[in-house]
Amino acid sequence: MDKSAKTKLASDIENRLDDFFGEQRPAPSATASYSLEKLKSAVLSIDWEITDACLTDLIDQSEALLPHFETDPITHALLRMLRALGRYIRKRKARSHQDAIKRVMSVFSSLETLINDKQLDEGQRKRIVAREIQAFKKLKEQIENQRAVKYAAVPAAPHDEREPTQNELSALLEHQKFKQAMQAVEERLSAEVKELKAKVDTLQNELKTIRRS
Repeated sequence: MDKSAKTKLASDIENRLDDFFGEQRPAPSATASYSLEKLKSAVLSIDWEITDACLTDLIDQSEALLPHFETDPITHALLRMLRALGRYIRKRKARSHQDAIKRVMSVFSSLETLINDKQLDEGQRKRIVAREIQAFKKLKEQIENQRAVKYAAVPAAPHDEREPTQNELSALLEHQKFKQAMQAVEERLSAEVKELKAKVDTLQNELKTIRRS
């Protein structure tokens, strides 16, 4: 596999992970040696009990191993998947998708295979990581569907169908009485205005008659 092909594969893998969890690639800080034992212990702890401490350990151990595989984009991608899953589960807690833990176990199993099985050729390694990426894509779709169903199922505000209290009834009656009283006053004033207008018209007619005579 030539350098340009490796670069393209690395770019494709990184983009898929970025799309899924919106992560940015950290700057490398190489160290002398590495071991999968601490990471394996963190993964097994999560399988036993999901706690913030276990998830933080998973994230930290994944990050600690990343610099060792800067030149191996396939293994590097699996480590990033583990870190991303740890962040997702730690953030969502019990609300995280039910298959997220399964993905942690599967990704770590694939990671162990890539690192420990020296007989794998490049095509086999690519198929392993491609399978994990496809599983990530499926998980992403399931998470998005969960969110869509959740928002669609939010009920409208319930209509208040309770019986009004005595105080509310009294206030309502008082309000009705006030409205009726105001309506009566308006009708009386309207009648008085009409009567005054009629008187003014009569006086104007009498004044015109006087002026003509």
